[in-house]
Amino acid sequence: MKICDETVRAAVDSGLGGIQLDAAQKQAILAQCRPTVAVAPPRRAARPLRRVLAVAAAFAVAFSIGGGVLAAAPELRQSLSILGAETLQQLQPINQVSEDQGIRMEVLAAVNDGQVAVVFLSLQDTAGQGRVEPTSQLYDSEISGANFTRGEVVDYDAATGTTVLRLVADASESMAGKKITVSSKSILSGEDRHAPTYSGYTVASLRAATGDAAIQYPQNLAGSMVGGPEMDRFSRLLESGKMPALKAWSEPVSLPGVDWAAVTAAGVVDGQVHVQVAPDEGMGRVNRLYFSLETAAGEPVDCTQVNMELGERHKMGRFQSYNDLTEYVLIPPREIADPGSLRIMVDRITYRSFVEGSWSTTFKLEEASDALRFECNEDMQPWILTSVQVSPVAVTMTGTGEMRAESQSAEVRVFLKNGAEVRASSVSTSTNGEDIVCHNVFDEVIDLAQVDRVLLNGRELPMERTAP
Repeated sequence: MKICDETVRAAVDSGLGGIQLDAAQKQAILAQCRPTVAVAPPRRAARPLRRVLAVAAAFAVAFSIGGGVLAAAPELRQSLSILGAETLQQLQPINQVSEDQGIRMEVLAAVNDGQVAVVFLSLQDTAGQGRVEPTSQLYDSEISGANFTRGEVVDYDAATGTTVLRLVADASESMAGKKITVSSKSILSGEDRHAPTYSGYTVASLRAATGDAAIQYPQNLAGSMVGGPEMDRFSRLLESGKMPALKAWSEPVSLPGVDWAAVTAAGVVDGQVHVQVAPDEGMGRVNRLYFSLETAAGEPVDCTQVNMELGERHKMGRFQSYNDLTEYVLIPPREIADPGSLRIMVDRITYRSFVEGSWSTTFKLEEASDALRFECNEDMQPWILTSVQVSPVAVTMTGTGEMRAESQSAEVRVFLKNGAEVRASSVSTSTNGEDIVCHNVFDEVIDLAQVDRVLLNGRELPMERTAP
């Protein structure tokens, strides 16, 4: 499988592990993010924090307060002193506010190494309506000049109703010393992941209820996703235009427990379960449906799944969108003795609040700090790794050629003088078919003077310090 921007974008790793903060570090984070205006607390009791994307980079929010704020908040000096003066000097205080629709966004701090920028911000519902919660996110966040912008929840302060976020941006060209704009057109909150529920149909009973389903071959396929054991086979069917889709019924029907989408067609075609769904123009734009199969005994079935996006695609910001119709296809594995007995399950992710508005701040990034660099000519079969750079925020690997799924991996590990390994959970890769750039963004901002060694696939590299 060839790796390109399209396949990489779909595979960007967002599964970050939880961390533990001691009381001093957490207090430092929350103290920096407390609002400068008085806000009534949300009327609804806050749910326990669920760290969807918690990261050790929470430490860096505390760094951003700098000397001036430290003088005004002497109670923070002790907890911040453990971070070291060198680390404090690497972060750029911002403290710019944008407010709309009764929600306040404050950009707290930023740090960059040129192509990677990390921005810390807080969200707060100044109207006290509880629209900012531990799961709040900028639904379509953007940092100007970046190819990717990824948001991660750091923490939530129930006393002020403040959610702290970290945005990571990757760019093709250096952003250092340039003006950037951090913006969003919508804020999404109140995530609820529902347990799978039985639809009331088995494969056999759906076939009996719908009869011979009317099918068509999609002429307006806006997009698709394929996963599971027979992914390659059904990817080829989609590419060749031979994957059938259902013709919509004259009247849609409701789906139990779902008031933001309707079923426009359903049936069984060649043993494959098809369910076609139309979202409404409200919460249906952001809520998500998932279908799966399980045995009569309640055991999940590892089936191939195809999602076909049909009709017009409606853009929501730079990266987000939704379609008029989505057709979900479940293909039971061939070794199942009685596929008709499999139960069709419905899963969903819903949100309580979707606020549309305009939040934007513009500021000039400081120049990038120096870095550790190693020039090389490593054959990664078939691409060539030409350099490895370690900055305070990321490892950047550059290369040339064509990266493929079967290529040799390039594992870079960074160790500090205290023996700790620097975690890098956020990963992105971009390529134009010739040049390759991989960013592994650290979970914390590091002091390069504290780097002890850098390993590439287990071999220590002779890194040289370079000026920005």
